[in-house]
Amino acid sequence: MNANQITKINKKGARYISALLLIHGIRQDEIADKVGVSRPLVSQVVTRKRGGTKKNGPKIRLVRQAVAEALGMPVEELWPDTKAA
Repeated sequence: MNANQITKINKKGARYISALLLIHGIRQDEIADKVGVSRPLVSQVVTRKRGGTKKNGPKIRLVRQAVAEALGMPVEELWPDTKAA
């Protein structure tokens, strides 16, 4: 997948962030290790299958922040439903 193909993917779609990570050579297990969470949790956050809950909200925010930093993008651009902290 190249940069031109990524623009065809809906930014709100589950594949958008996964594709960006792939293009930039960033692995989900690297994000998981950096934040101290499981790789499945990172996958669920990246594919939008997991949102914030009282219990996991702080971990999810950390994952989103780590992904955004790795990609050099604001969290709100990757997860438009996220309000700025």
